[in-house]
Amino acid sequence: MNIVIVGAGEVGTHIASQLVAEQKDVVIIEKDPESAARASSMLDCLVITGEGSNVDTLEQAGADKADIFIAATSIDEVNMISCFVAGSTFNTPVKIARVRNVDYMRTGLLKNASIGIDYLVNPEIEAAFDIVQTVLHGATSGIFAFQGTNAQLRDFLVKEESLFNGVLVKDIRSLIDQNFIIAGVLREERLHIPHGDFKIITGDHLYIAALGKSFNKILTRAGMTVDKLKRLVVVGGGLIGKHVAGMLIEDGKDVRIIEKDYERCKELSALYPEATVINGNISDRDVFEEENIAYTDAIITTTQSEELNILAGVYAKSKGVKRAVALIDKLNYSTLATNLGIDSCISAKMSSGDAILKFIRKGNIKNVYTIFEGQAEAIEFMVTHNKDIIGKKVMELKLPEGCLIITVQRHRKTIIPNGSFVIEEGDSIIAFVAHDVISELEALINK
Repeated sequence: MNIVIVGAGEVGTHIASQLVAEQKDVVIIEKDPESAARASSMLDCLVITGEGSNVDTLEQAGADKADIFIAATSIDEVNMISCFVAGSTFNTPVKIARVRNVDYMRTGLLKNASIGIDYLVNPEIEAAFDIVQTVLHGATSGIFAFQGTNAQLRDFLVKEESLFNGVLVKDIRSLIDQNFIIAGVLREERLHIPHGDFKIITGDHLYIAALGKSFNKILTRAGMTVDKLKRLVVVGGGLIGKHVAGMLIEDGKDVRIIEKDYERCKELSALYPEATVINGNISDRDVFEEENIAYTDAIITTTQSEELNILAGVYAKSKGVKRAVALIDKLNYSTLATNLGIDSCISAKMSSGDAILKFIRKGNIKNVYTIFEGQAEAIEFMVTHNKDIIGKKVMELKLPEGCLIITVQRHRKTIIPNGSFVIEEGDSIIAFVAHDVISELEALINK
């Protein structure tokens, strides 16, 4: 598969790194020489310095042979024009554009055949949706909630006093009388798909798959409290904060918004009369005391400074706030933030990248969730007309090493399967897959 990506920023390089690791043929176009050089040093693919809307540059990048064209710069108009040129001049079959301005998306203009954009992704809306899903599930950890199922995948930091510390994977289920699977273990920034004799130690991040109702019991047994979060503080009234606040208000939550820009506060007050909008700087300690933030259930930090987001969340928890969710960009901050007490970190880059990857893969694949900088993915797919899967027990499937079936959805019922579980046509399966074998799994499920 040949893929051309315009833009070597956070989103573009994240998508490129995923696709390069899957041995796709990727070419990046980036107009800024420094960004182009940085991308070239980071990624094993061709990087061309130039404008993504320039016909000569696109020809040099091989747009005439590309299966997919992705415009992921920070400028909507550049992305739209680049897709138009790729489609009209080179007949590129699939065009994907990153579009941040929701007004463009609402008008329906971009769906016009003459514009020719096949898929639009808005990083802010994708990140806001992930933040809200995390909050609605209690923000006890990072969470992947699979739509249409009762299944969840969550990560837990193993502390010294944890019930899991020092226990073999095969023995953990005997400690907690619930049906769940340990899909992966992140240790010192390396992801392991564990076998039964794998020993859990302090500092490990466990990726656990279970039904939603089971997680409350798992959390309680592991010594973590499970609370419904009703009173919420959103820090930062930018695009993501605005979307988060709106979604939470629609769900009936009591929302306060803290924003340092006075004019933006007036806009937010007019947009959300149900919310309390506070003009203040979260880095000012007096704001915490004057606004009684310590008595809220959760703080959601969405400013443009990820360092401030983490620090504000840590400080809020030290003052008694139950949960802290932070927006980050640098993925290596996720482990640091979790170790400091942040309950969940959300990245707009990861959220939009997952949306694009899901669209690219298509076929029988319904959803894609990237796990820790792309070291693994949770992939949801449908079983249709596949003799290599239908009628086989899980233990009989020719799954690549580094791949686990973690849940099966059948007739609106979600099942955590064991090795003897038999797959049927129409099942919706979620697999936890190490990144280097994703192509092998795709080949198996798309037969």
